[in-house]
Amino acid sequence: MCGYPTMLFTAMSDKIRSPKTSLALLALAIGQFLVGLDLSVMSVALPSIQREFNEGMLQLQWAVMAYMVAGAALAVPFGALGDRLGRRRLYLFGAGVFAVGSLVSALAPGMIPLIIGRALQGVGSGAMGTLALAMLVAAVPRDQIGKLIGLWTAVTSGASALGPLIGGVLVSALGWRSVFGINVILMALVIPLVMREVPNDTPETRSQSKVDVLGAALLTMSMIFIAGGLSLLEHNPFTSPVVWGPVLVGLLVVLALVLQQRRSPMPLTDWAAIKVAPIPATLVLLVILGMVLAGAMLQQTMLVQNVLGFSPLIAGLVSFGASFMLVVLSPISPLVMRRIGLGLTSGLGLALTAAGLFGLSTMSESTGPWSVALFLAIMGAGLGFGMPAVSAGAMEAVPRKSTGAVSGFLNLIGSISAVLGIAVVGAISATQVAAAWQATSSSIANAADLSDEVISGAIPEIRQKAGAQAAKIAGEAYLVGVTDALRIAGWGVLAAAVVSVPLLGNRGRQPKPADGLVEDVDLTE
Repeated sequence: MCGYPTMLFTAMSDKIRSPKTSLALLALAIGQFLVGLDLSVMSVALPSIQREFNEGMLQLQWAVMAYMVAGAALAVPFGALGDRLGRRRLYLFGAGVFAVGSLVSALAPGMIPLIIGRALQGVGSGAMGTLALAMLVAAVPRDQIGKLIGLWTAVTSGASALGPLIGGVLVSALGWRSVFGINVILMALVIPLVMREVPNDTPETRSQSKVDVLGAALLTMSMIFIAGGLSLLEHNPFTSPVVWGPVLVGLLVVLALVLQQRRSPMPLTDWAAIKVAPIPATLVLLVILGMVLAGAMLQQTMLVQNVLGFSPLIAGLVSFGASFMLVVLSPISPLVMRRIGLGLTSGLGLALTAAGLFGLSTMSESTGPWSVALFLAIMGAGLGFGMPAVSAGAMEAVPRKSTGAVSGFLNLIGSISAVLGIAVVGAISATQVAAAWQATSSSIANAADLSDEVISGAIPEIRQKAGAQAAKIAGEAYLVGVTDALRIAGWGVLAAAVVSVPLLGNRGRQPKPADGLVEDVDLTE
């Protein structure tokens, strides 16, 4: 499990000479790998959790979203606090909370304790994910930030891609609780290594200012209300007060947050730095990509196990192509950006991602693992090619003193978009599934009683309860809803690809090495 971050640590050690010790890089790489891993490892475990706790899709979504909401809400405060009070100290705090949350999740006797454990993990990930990159960016020369971002993105993207594979192995061999238990063991190794090898921040990086606690609280409240309301779209129309009521409250809290930030002497982030191009355009892309991908891929994961019949191990193995392409292309992406510009690089990457999603939307009950693996590989190639360049182009434009705050803000936008995407795309899928089930289930005696389980994709449970014929019809209905959601996701990413080219233009493009203005990198060293 540590082999991948160790490989990336070796690449970083060879290419980025500025950090004080190689062991510090290794510790941060492993920690970041776990943060990314726990964002995706749940996908393979969800069907097993669903069977053990007998819960619906709403509860399963919150087991995923709790991690995202907590991490997103605290990413900006942790980034700003790290800039002012010391990044290493807060990183260690976050690592400890992450380990505790992993233990709570591994021992959870029911869905509510599991969601609480996932929220604690999210708190820890908010500190670790934000501050690790900020510590590294502050430790390297500005002309090496692009290389660092590419390699670091390979760690996070690779963790997300390898999550289903590692989760599949662990769930098949040891059960779903092991996907959290393994974190406790690894963090017991990472925390002492960080304490010993990562130096304390120098006094120049610190400030006596306080963090905007009120702003952080308003941000957290707004996310909980908006995501909570949208998640109820699965069983209620938007006209229902149980849906629009929380959403309206959340939007009012957002308005209060905007007004509060204008007057705050210690805002959550450096808003002046956020306005520096190409960061606004980057945020647009993050919103589009985060929404359409997170929601669609959660549904796809349930589909391949509960309808197509893949085992957890096979479901994880089909993601290997995506993992491989992410690893290969993430370090190359910023280098390509310097040749053809940020707009074209991101546009090509997003177009490939859309092609993979369109391929996944053609799945049928007879689709095999090789086809799913191929489409995921195409999608992974697009993400690996396009998104690291976007991150590098944004971070290179940020003043060094604000790297922590801006890094946290970018993580925040990505996570908020993913949370909203899970809720919204889940609602779209649920609507389509319900319509298909209503149209085709007239021969099933207790069809109305099975609706919630059909929407949740609990096809094996329907087979046990109502027989093979009901399970077949339910599986077909669920397939219709998920493939429709994947198709919508594909169109959303394709729109982002088209928009990214004029939005980002030739930013990041540099003269050829012969002009003596940029140093090429030999990736084969």
